[in-house]
Amino acid sequence: MNTQKSWRHTLTRWSPALLAATIILAVVLVVSLPPTRALAQDFLNLFRVKKFAAVTIDPARMKQLDNLNLDMEQLFAENVQVLKEPGKPVQVASAQEAGERAGFTVAVPSALPKNATLEAYVEGEGSAVITANVAKAQELLDLVGISDVQIPAQLNGAKITITKPAAVMLQYTFKDGQATLMQSPSPEVALPAGVEMKQLGEIGLRVLGLSADEAREFASKVDWNSTFLIPLPADAAEVRQVTVNGAEGLMLTSNGTGRNKRGPNTHNRALILWANNGMVYAMEGNTNVVDLLELANSVQ
Repeated sequence: MNTQKSWRHTLTRWSPALLAATIILAVVLVVSLPPTRALAQDFLNLFRVKKFAAVTIDPARMKQLDNLNLDMEQLFAENVQVLKEPGKPVQVASAQEAGERAGFTVAVPSALPKNATLEAYVEGEGSAVITANVAKAQELLDLVGISDVQIPAQLNGAKITITKPAAVMLQYTFKDGQATLMQSPSPEVALPAGVEMKQLGEIGLRVLGLSADEAREFASKVDWNSTFLIPLPADAAEVRQVTVNGAEGLMLTSNGTGRNKRGPNTHNRALILWANNGMVYAMEGNTNVVDLLELANSVQ
């Protein structure tokens, strides 16, 4: 498989899966629904994205999960209630109009190449409430060969609220490449009181192929209330920590991309993820990674 397509596929498909498993197995693909703010008063544990971290996954495990071809939504939840559909992204005339529609001030990069052109899109709000089904979640563990983990019984029937505000995508095209800046207030996942995030995180890591000891050690180092984990196959991408406007971030580049140099590989794609002041940002581009980081640092 082309490595560039592989790691980008991983980000779009398995990042929501791990975020969901981190919080509760019942949420696995539903977290990709873009939602709105509607938290029930009895949901006391709240997840918000404040930083990103990567976990390396065995490519064979990712392939195994792919090959299972499960209907995750049906497997993990006995009831998924969509409260609000986000609708399809709508193209608008400017970043200012995008902000007016989305309900927040849109940040834009100031270090754009000369003659860059812009296409701006807005995706609406949405929300979903999920009722967990422990038996079905346990079924997944059986399917992937995990026999030493039990889903906490008290989670059965628990209701999880997933909320995500409107999102804005600014797509820039210029002479030497393209760059896309995506931004949104942080999505939120609200859990019933007493649910232990760390325990659920360990379970999610086991589903993704880590051993019991590896999952326990990794889970002990993560702030499960604020960290969005990105699972990546070991052969798909290079990951390094970066700083963007004073915030911790991650840069992901497909293997083979020059990381701090200019040369023939400068047009492979890279992705920078960071969060700041309650907002989540992603900048993707096929420009030189040094230039992409400079562009990200100019977002304000």
